[in-house]
Amino acid sequence: MKKRWHIIFSVLLLAGLLSCESEIDIDLPTPETLVVVDATIENGQYAKVAVTKTAPYFDVISISALSAIFINNATVILSDGINYDTLQLTIDAAQFPPIFYKGTNPALIGQEWKKYYLTVYALGDTLTSSTTIPGAVPVDSIKWEQFGTDDSLGLGWIYFKEPDTLGNFYNLLCKRQGYPFFVPVPGQSISNDQLANGQYIEFVFGRPSPTPSWFNTATGDTIPDEDGVRWRRGDTISVKFCSIDFHSYEFLRTYDDAASSFGNPFSAPTFVASNINGGLGGFVGIGVSYKTYIVP
Repeated sequence: MKKRWHIIFSVLLLAGLLSCESEIDIDLPTPETLVVVDATIENGQYAKVAVTKTAPYFDVISISALSAIFINNATVILSDGINYDTLQLTIDAAQFPPIFYKGTNPALIGQEWKKYYLTVYALGDTLTSSTTIPGAVPVDSIKWEQFGTDDSLGLGWIYFKEPDTLGNFYNLLCKRQGYPFFVPVPGQSISNDQLANGQYIEFVFGRPSPTPSWFNTATGDTIPDEDGVRWRRGDTISVKFCSIDFHSYEFLRTYDDAASSFGNPFSAPTFVASNINGGLGGFVGIGVSYKTYIVP
């Protein structure tokens, strides 16, 4: 009987606690507005720099809200220590993001093993950063292998020789025919040579969505069709294999971790390792190797 009363008391206590629930409104303070820089420079290409400002975390994401965060009156200056270029505001719907500042000085087209310095004046702040373009590591070949019971669907593999100097960092992006731009591969697109220095590497990769998952606010889908992350026979697989320096690696790795946990209440908080002094974001130098393969 004593045990039974313990059970009854526990049930009554739980009911009492549930009946005491009340709605609590929390007035969150307006966060400080900071400038965010998303800058890249590749070998053979002009620098591209998107300049935006932070927005409150719980703001509704929409096209108009995204448009409002772009800063279109910034002054963006790129230098290699000798030559200087004031980048020009550019709008290109085929790029992501579609609003950015682009270089115009041919002396500052990206070159391997060269260091570049970035200065941004925006919203009364001065932001600085620097990066180096490492030597590109060529992709030897790409192949496709069936994955699953459907013989028309499979995963891709790339093969490359990893340099024998320790401290190389990589970012793998790819796209399918019809994709507007290169997208990081599903899973871990950022890697280093800690476990494979100087070796001949084979690396499996799936097919990404045409747009980042967080950009689709209606459904949150990462893959819009039944193929999942698999490539289909007849697909044209285009690979963009990027060599990056350590600071770019840390920025992209932590950014990727933060994006992967977006909307997951059980994930640990991730702090993005910005390499922008005076603001947020990253300046990434990229040594690029391209390869295309048509699945037979």
